[in-house]
Amino acid sequence: MKTVNTIAAFVNKYLIYIMILLMIVSYFFPQPFLWIPPRTTILLSIIMFCMGMTLNVAAFKMVVLQPKAFILGVLFQFTISPLVAYGLAQLFGLSSGLIIGFVLLGCVSGGTASNVMTFIGKGDVALTVSMTTVSTLLATVVTPFLVYVLAGQYTEISFWEMLLSVLQMVLLPIILGVIVHKLIAKHIERFLQSFVLISSVSILLIVAGTVARNGAVIVQSGLIVIFLVLLHNLIGYGAGYGLSRVMGVSATQAKSIMFQLGMKNTGLAISLANAHFAAIAAAVTPAAVGMVIHQITGPILANLVAKKEGEKYESKYLFAKLHNRGGRLRKSK
Repeated sequence: MKTVNTIAAFVNKYLIYIMILLMIVSYFFPQPFLWIPPRTTILLSIIMFCMGMTLNVAAFKMVVLQPKAFILGVLFQFTISPLVAYGLAQLFGLSSGLIIGFVLLGCVSGGTASNVMTFIGKGDVALTVSMTTVSTLLATVVTPFLVYVLAGQYTEISFWEMLLSVLQMVLLPIILGVIVHKLIAKHIERFLQSFVLISSVSILLIVAGTVARNGAVIVQSGLIVIFLVLLHNLIGYGAGYGLSRVMGVSATQAKSIMFQLGMKNTGLAISLANAHFAAIAAAVTPAAVGMVIHQITGPILANLVAKKEGEKYESKYLFAKLHNRGGRLRKSK
């Protein structure tokens, strides 16, 4: 168990770097990773099960402790993100298949990677964990509804079939995880790092498989799609932070909302595209592009805001030090 904990700590610490390396390898040598895409749904369910295994009351505490920041963060995910995605696709006259793909990308909840980015960027980790948990649960109903409303005019969409598939991929595994957590509650601490490791490996596999299968499509999809996915991502970051600050949320909490809104659960979007729009090849493209872009912009932004936070702390410390020194000099005179 000690070895597993050591490996889990290493993977968690260097997850982003491992992910970027895997993306490069799977793009240039896709063959060893092509077994993964057909199993994306299973891997996503494993991630959700592991999330359920790690859930406790603390995962929901920010609902009560910081209701304003929490409500805004969840609300933004299911209003701003879908509408921006739909608006950009319409504004640039994309094909119906790409519009469906953009709607899928915009309508899913924030991804678990946002928790890691919040930690690196010195945001409110407890808040982002709460938002990830609750928004993922809400997505089981809200995502199929939003996709039906925004993309139903472009292809035949069965709300109930999509709802059932999201329940199977997301809600059911989480509930099973919570049940197992209760059954082995006395021993959960021993296995906690194991579940974190399993979840991290599943995320890495989904990323590698997506790049291996769609790498060429991503490169050939045209700069317009890459540009719009990046723009959607950056608007998410900007709106998440800017609107939160305007509405009186602290800078630390605003960073959590920023990453939640910018980094989406692309694994769920890809799974839904494959399950319900397999005949529309373009439908999976925005989510596949998003999976790559989010893993590039997320770490860059997290490190930038962490560096800025460090500089701010150093400035305050230096000012306080000079102020105290000045006081001592005045007294000595």
